[in-house]
Amino acid sequence: MNCNLSIDLFIHFVVSVYFNLAFHLFFHGKFTEAKHYHTKLVNIRKEMLMLHEKTSKLKKRALKLQQKRQKEELEREQQREKEFEREKQLTAKPAKRT
Repeated sequence: MNCNLSIDLFIHFVVSVYFNLAFHLFFHGKFTEAKHYHTKLVNIRKEMLMLHEKTSKLKKRALKLQQKRQKEELEREQQREKEFEREKQLTAKPAKRT
């Protein structure tokens, strides 16, 4: 959630910078230059959104792998306990005297 907020704030900042720059350039007769910066900012925004999507997917994948690894470790531990109990049951016990 914090990452989404940071990205949203940065995008808002970039857009406000663009509008300020475009306003300044437009009134100084440099509309083509303003268009150039607009294209750059649009590309930056697209790249940021793509990177955010990739990192979200990687985080989900990492979480799944971690959960899988924990499950496998738990299963190994349970198997060791079963084997220990089986060995304990098979261990020779002294006979009771009657």
